[in-house]
Amino acid sequence: MRRKHGHFANRGRRWPSVLLALVALWTYASPAQSQQVALTPPVPAGDAVDPPLSDAMRRIEQLEQTVFELQQRQPTGMIEEDASICFEAPVTEHPSHYPIYDTGWTLRPYDAEKTPFELTIGLHNQFRYTGFSRDEASDVDAAGNVRSIPNRNDFDVNRGRLVFSGYALDKDLGFYANIDYSTVASNSIQPLLTWISFRQSDALTLYMGLGKVPGTWEWQQTSRYTLGADRTLATTFFRPSISAGVWGIGKLADTLSYTVYVGNGLNTLSLQSSDLDTNFVYSALASWEPLGDFGVGFSDQEHHQDLAIRIGHGLTQTRNDSTSSDQSGAEQTVVRLSDGTRLVEPNALASGVTVNAFDVWLYTVHLGLKKQGYSFSSEVFMRWLRNIEGTGGTQLESLFDNGFYVQGGAFMIPKKLELFARGSAVTGNFGTGSEVAAGLNWHLFEQRSARLTLDLTDIRDSPAEQSRTGYVAGESGTLVRMQLWTFF
Repeated sequence: MRRKHGHFANRGRRWPSVLLALVALWTYASPAQSQQVALTPPVPAGDAVDPPLSDAMRRIEQLEQTVFELQQRQPTGMIEEDASICFEAPVTEHPSHYPIYDTGWTLRPYDAEKTPFELTIGLHNQFRYTGFSRDEASDVDAAGNVRSIPNRNDFDVNRGRLVFSGYALDKDLGFYANIDYSTVASNSIQPLLTWISFRQSDALTLYMGLGKVPGTWEWQQTSRYTLGADRTLATTFFRPSISAGVWGIGKLADTLSYTVYVGNGLNTLSLQSSDLDTNFVYSALASWEPLGDFGVGFSDQEHHQDLAIRIGHGLTQTRNDSTSSDQSGAEQTVVRLSDGTRLVEPNALASGVTVNAFDVWLYTVHLGLKKQGYSFSSEVFMRWLRNIEGTGGTQLESLFDNGFYVQGGAFMIPKKLELFARGSAVTGNFGTGSEVAAGLNWHLFEQRSARLTLDLTDIRDSPAEQSRTGYVAGESGTLVRMQLWTFF
């Protein structure tokens, strides 16, 4: 027994040898073996013999020796001296992408040179309560039509956005697809903004697809960054809309930025080629930030320690003609007189005459200031409608409309609770419309990704109408909006 323990001590604790030894011992002690031993002739007295289990011991030692020799023949690492069996993990290649949250859920490559593809998926949602108490139940427009003015008390998803963005094939080849859903638009689900972009340098990135005709500052900024619940009444009246086209965005210096755009028309989002005239829209917007980065939007959510200034202007021009079927296209219907009447409404400018062609010139100037949670912004609008033609070849007089907005905000709790006030107005040949509003913004996580807004607006003779903003042409009364904007 001492020699057996010596073998174990010298060779380590090898469980295969122990197992084989136990098997051998069991075999020797089995009934068959017992019978074999019992039938063996007795050994004469006086002959030297080993103890009764000496055969078993020899067999165990032989088995141990066999196991030891087998162990020495195994590849290194398969049977360890501590009797454990090691299984080496197979070598696999590094995955090409990894998920991360970066203003949306992003699938990002480990090596952008080897695998040039990145995808970010974001979700934006604007949930709003709207209440409106009218002063009058109806209004009469410049064409003599009676317009019904409804009261409101409802919940809506004014804007929903499922956004896919990133790059493919090369880091400078970008893509963007914005799928809109809402309960207020004529199309509850539709592509809103989509493009492919080619970055040449900081001075120029070229875009091709469906985008905003820049026109005005508040319109060019995303609706997520408005100071109040939505864009102002004046911006809603003057701004262009969305069209397919080609545009460039860049910086000519650290402080000077620009956008230039050429597209199908002033408002061609829902139009097919058969609905379009042959006139392009041309638009440019430039801004200067002489004291450093102004940031996005109008609130000083970044809490600039030093004064930040933005100064800019924009110019937009297009010709509008009726379609081949003599029906006004959607790009013409966004143009209204200063009382809210559509320019192409029959009898709007003269009895028995319907406008079917005109030129639009829009010039805007804007100013923005931010410092330590305080903000001020303003924009002035000037619009000329020229070369107006009516049915029967009638030549009509040119029209000039102008307007403005001013707004300011102050954070009572830095980066979190902001109070604001604003006003805007539109004046033209057919009267003046205006609004005055006040409210608050509560940034839930001290950032722009979740904002609760409450505003109260007094409206007088609205010249603007747009389902998402909540303005109705000709209305006067009190508008209450409470909403939650989330984007992640």
